[in-house]
Amino acid sequence: MSIRETFTDLFKRTTKTAAGASFAVEQLCQCSPAWPGLETTANGYVLPAEASSHYSVLTNPEIGPFVARCTGCRARYPRPWVIPPGAPMPFDWAQE
Repeated sequence: MSIRETFTDLFKRTTKTAAGASFAVEQLCQCSPAWPGLETTANGYVLPAEASSHYSVLTNPEIGPFVARCTGCRARYPRPWVIPPGAPMPFDWAQE
């Protein structure tokens, strides 16, 4: 099993919504100012995201299943980003 398959299996519904729609629209950010905030989703939980000079293992589009989007217009963020330290874990048992 590849790393991508392992992460995709562990973190369900990261690039698609439960209804199968795309989580982030493939377009340029329409907000002013551009990219007012970033978010991602995993296992049905919305998590904060932040721009970065590098990807993490989970946010690297070559490996991980996560997609970041603009909090305003939902455009897909095209540059490196990370899930910030201290973000809540996206599992039901961690939310209880």
